[in-house]
This record gives sequence, C-alpha cells and structure tokens, in this order.
Amino acid sequence: MAIAFEHVGSTSIPRMPAIATIDILAGVRDLASIDATIVGSVVAAGWEHRPDVEAIVPNRRFFNRPVGGEFRTTRTHQLHIVEMNSAEWCDPITFRDFLRKDDDAARRYLELKRSLASREYENPSDYSAQKEAFVVSILLAAHGRIS
Repeated sequence: MAIAFEHVGSTSIPRMPAIATIDILAGVRDLASIDATIVGSVVAAGWEHRPDVEAIVPNRRFFNRPVGGEFRTTRTHQLHIVEMNSAEWCDPITFRDFLRKDDDAARRYLELKRSLASREYENPSDYSAQKEAFVVSILLAAHGRIS
C-alpha cells in the first residue's frame, strides 16, 4: 500500500514551537486503492478514520490517533494518505524543506502561527485557511518563482 512516509508539519521543523501533533504523510500509487478493507485495517490498528476532514481537505484519506488514554486533550498523530507525486504529497515536503533551510521564512511562519493561535475559530480548518497565502508564497519561493 504505502510506498513512502514523510514527517511533515510544524513538528518536523527544528526549533519550531508546535502543538505536539505529529503529521505523517503516507504516499501511495493510487488513492483509489485505499478501500474499505484498508481503512478498516488502519482503524483496527488504533486510528480514527475522519471522512469529515476528507470532505474539507480532498484528495487524501485522513486518520488521527483519537484523544484518550494518557493524551486526553490532544490528538498525538495525524495520518494523511495521498498519492505520490501529487500536490498533496509534494507541497508539504517542499514547504517543510524550505523552512528547514531558511531561518527568516521559519521565523515569519512562527510569527504568523502565534498571531493566528491567539484567535478563536469555529472550525479548525479556518486556522489552516488563514495560513494559506503564506504557504503559497513559500512554495512559489521554493520553486524560484518569487524572491
């Protein structure tokens, strides 16, 4: 099924303060191959399938480790299964790698995250939407399209 895994998100960037949620990107050849049997296997391994998140953020199968046990208030892991070589695969890796190399960009991202974290959101995806313009600017810079 999965042919590659990458640690992405803020926890993958050294010295970047972050909520202690580890984002795991799993690359597959064909997202359609992630059928009910595979979803059931991932759920049986202790993950919660989140089709509600998939509806908001398409082109992936999304799972998280449910709140509970010693972690009663925070999900500790998120699993994003996406197609290899898609934007959903390449963009998070490109963004992570750029911030790992560019201290100024990492500092600006941290400032943005702190500013956004001080606000209240009805929907968690609204927080991500507020970061969208910055993420796009970093992806363009990473591809040499802007300075």
